Amino acid sequence: MRILLVVAVLLAPAVALAAPKPTSALDRCLASKAADTTMGQIMCIGDAVSVQDARLNKSYAKAMAKLTSEQQDKLRAAQRAWIAFKEADCQSLQDDDWGTMSRVTANMCVLDRTAERADELAAYPDR
Repeated sequence: MRILLVVAVLLAPAVALAAPKPTSALDRCLASKAADTTMGQIMCIGDAVSVQDARLNKSYAKAMAKLTSEQQDKLRAAQRAWIAFKEADCQSLQDDDWGTMSRVTANMCVLDRTAERADELAAYPDR
């Protein structure tokens, strides 16, 4: 019995690593024929950005509803600053001299930053 327990404990990490990773809508789109072109990849990423942007907006509204007027002003200012940062940061990754894939990289930046900010706002403190 102890041997089985030891074997199970030793194999657990290997089984966890072998478990298939859930496939996201973005992964499915990027694996499809639609993503054979740069524009197709950008469209796939754009769809994912729309989902994350909706999640961000919902989390932002929920956070704002919990705050006093003064706190709302601070969060609004922070959000505006974040938008300016996201735009500048992601635009810095795109340059025509770097080829068309820099457009994909810049769009992935927008997706990543938007998802991160949506997570931050979803966890915004209850005060």
